[in-house]
Amino acid sequence: MRTANGAADDGPPVRSGLLYLGVQLALFTVAVALAPAASIALVMILPQTYWTLRTLLATAAVVVFALVPLFAEAFRTGATGRSLANQGPTSLVIIAFAVLCGTWVHRIIDQSSERAALVEELASTRSELAEASQQAGAAAERERLASEIHDAVAQGLSSIVMLVQATGSTLDRLTELPASQEETVDRARSQLDLVARTARESLAEAGALVEALRPAALDTDSLSEALRRLTARTAEGTGLDTSFALHGAPEALPVAVEVVLLRAAQEALANVRKHAQATAAHVTLSYTEASVSVRVEDDGKGLGLPSATASPGGYGLAAMSRRVEQVGGSRQLRSAPGTGTILQVEVPR
Repeated sequence: MRTANGAADDGPPVRSGLLYLGVQLALFTVAVALAPAASIALVMILPQTYWTLRTLLATAAVVVFALVPLFAEAFRTGATGRSLANQGPTSLVIIAFAVLCGTWVHRIIDQSSERAALVEELASTRSELAEASQQAGAAAERERLASEIHDAVAQGLSSIVMLVQATGSTLDRLTELPASQEETVDRARSQLDLVARTARESLAEAGALVEALRPAALDTDSLSEALRRLTARTAEGTGLDTSFALHGAPEALPVAVEVVLLRAAQEALANVRKHAQATAAHVTLSYTEASVSVRVEDDGKGLGLPSATASPGGYGLAAMSRRVEQVGGSRQLRSAPGTGTILQVEVPR
């Protein structure tokens, strides 16, 4: 038989099985020598050989047991030729039938073991897929919340601060007012300062929330390490040859910028795996004095876009463009049928 991991399984201990069958052989030989009709016991003995020994040893034991009646009759009558003629065909039929049945039973047992191992592996894979799906859902929800906080709350608070500052500038231009109105203006200016301070504090809290909701890959790794691991993971389970290169000295970037660059690379590599039919993909992270960029290049079938700024259909690339625009960056997509695709996202430092 075979175990779950495919290794050979010896079944019950060979020594104890041989001892058990050896005792049976001795008793069977004595019984057949005393009463030839005792050979009918082979019906019960032969199946036990395959229960206690591996196929090869069990087959040898079957041959030995099947020949006992033949040799017993030859010993009792002294006529070896006649005994061979009488018992030979019967022994051959018994051996053939026992070997066929025993081999068939062992094959069924092997198949059952393989099926059990396959069921166990499928259950384990299903559990891993469920966990991966849960983690992906949690990551997507984190990203959505971070995007909502950044787009709605943080930008709204920034607008409030700018409006307060503009209103304060307007109040500063008011001159030659009566004393009673000057007091009112001063009070209004004080209230505006309070509004601006409260908005800045809330803006800082929103920034802290966005920081807490950053992608898990950036929690423990720098952007370059996160991209390196993402590139290597993309090749797992596929024939895709991937590589990563870093140009320039990496520096810490604002969370929003790092998230945009990481998500752009994730989306690009996901498209390479799903649609590009590529054999190789190369990811480059470049730091310059003015900007940081991520470039993903593959040798796939291409998209056939009319220009570098054209956008194919699909939510992923459209969402990527929106995220890039929110941090003041730009996205370039160059592709032609049969020449692969180059996606480059660049954000200012």
